[in-house]
Amino acid sequence: MRLLKLPRGRINIQIDYKPSLSLDFRQDKILVDVKDATIFDMSEENEDDRGLFEKIKEAKKVAHILDNNDLTISILRKGKKAISLGKAANPTLSRFLTGSSDIQIDSVRQAAKLGRDVTKAKNE
Repeated sequence: MRLLKLPRGRINIQIDYKPSLSLDFRQDKILVDVKDATIFDMSEENEDDRGLFEKIKEAKKVAHILDNNDLTISILRKGKKAISLGKAANPTLSRFLTGSSDIQIDSVRQAAKLGRDVTKAKNE
């Protein structure tokens, strides 16, 4: 985890000359901007049989590890914040949904759109 705190800068990933994903490292924060959700359809394993609660449980573990290491990952959809995990997360209502103080839903609208984008990309 300490290695994630060291770099500063940005990595832009393009597929077929179209922006797909951007990683912005800012010492104790990492911004992951999903510009094109089809990037999640690149893996060979498309089927995800895990249920919603299993995914939330997994996210809680990751968010807790990030918090313990004073790190935050913010997931953005086309430049707009959707979800934050880790140290800077300050959930209010989302604490009831996730059962975690380390996961914040910054925008229900953007989180829902991101979920639809990923689902659509996996079904294409």
